[in-house]
Amino acid sequence: MYEIQLHPANIRKQVRYYFLSRRAFPWLLGALAPLALVVLAGVVLLPFSLRTLLLSDELRGLHQQNRLQLNVLAKRTAALTRVERDVEAARTRQRQMSLILGAPQSSSMPEGVIGAGPEPGFAQAAQALRRGLALDAASRQLVTLSGELARFAAANRELTASVPSICPIPIGSFVLTSPFGDRLSPFTNAADFHAGIDLAAREGTPVVAAGGGRVAFAGSFPLRRHTRWWRYGKMVVLSHHGGYLTVYGHLESITVRRGQQLRRGERLGTVGNTGWSTSPHLHYEVRVIREKRDEAEPADPRIFILNYQWKGHEALLDRGYAAPPGAFDPLPGLVDPR
Repeated sequence: MYEIQLHPANIRKQVRYYFLSRRAFPWLLGALAPLALVVLAGVVLLPFSLRTLLLSDELRGLHQQNRLQLNVLAKRTAALTRVERDVEAARTRQRQMSLILGAPQSSSMPEGVIGAGPEPGFAQAAQALRRGLALDAASRQLVTLSGELARFAAANRELTASVPSICPIPIGSFVLTSPFGDRLSPFTNAADFHAGIDLAAREGTPVVAAGGGRVAFAGSFPLRRHTRWWRYGKMVVLSHHGGYLTVYGHLESITVRRGQQLRRGERLGTVGNTGWSTSPHLHYEVRVIREKRDEAEPADPRIFILNYQWKGHEALLDRGYAAPPGAFDPLPGLVDPR
């Protein structure tokens, strides 16, 4: 027999006695052995467990930092996209101004990567870096081109003051009902070339000069002299420096006289419904006298308007603005473009 005594720390408590036979003792050792192994394994693995806990805390911290950095990167990428769009708009405006002034323009402007989809992690950061470098190059070249355009405008002040470059009726007061180009005539339903744009507006809306110039015609064309120009009802034709002419048709009233000099933005009449017209609107044309040519050729007026952004603006610049030869009516003899 084996005797096991358990003496409590408190002397007032009773001593406990346990008796084991020789046969039961091996069973006790067998039962305690796994427990001893577990305790031993815990002692051995304790440093690794502590290290794992420390690494887990560090990994959570790194994940949190990564989320913060990705959030910052997303905000900077969004800001970069906004700046790219601003640069693209400035590039379009510079191209438009060069086109209407006849100033030199560059076709080697570096393209950005606007609209590129987001990518996770390092790929997104690398993409943002590439976009930033492309944007920096585009911005520097845009500054150079803008400087050249400013010098051209300073050397051609008379042209800059006279070129038709604003909308002839107030922004927000009109709807474009008929663009420049081929269309079906609202009167004959046959194919017709529209040499200007129609801006529907309330009758009496003020009409202003799109650029500084001289009144080459003010009134109505006699039916016997020219049927098609008679259809525009009361109209004004302005002659601008640099070979530009602007036509304002279907006016309700005319407040200028032939030979009068106007500055850009000065009132010349009001929107009306005179001539062949289905509703009150302004028929507005821009015509350009090319070098070595006497004929004033129609051009898309939307390209010349700088204070309004048209839908598909970039496509207008890509298509160009000249009317096809023979598709338009020449100016009648009553108009003196010089």
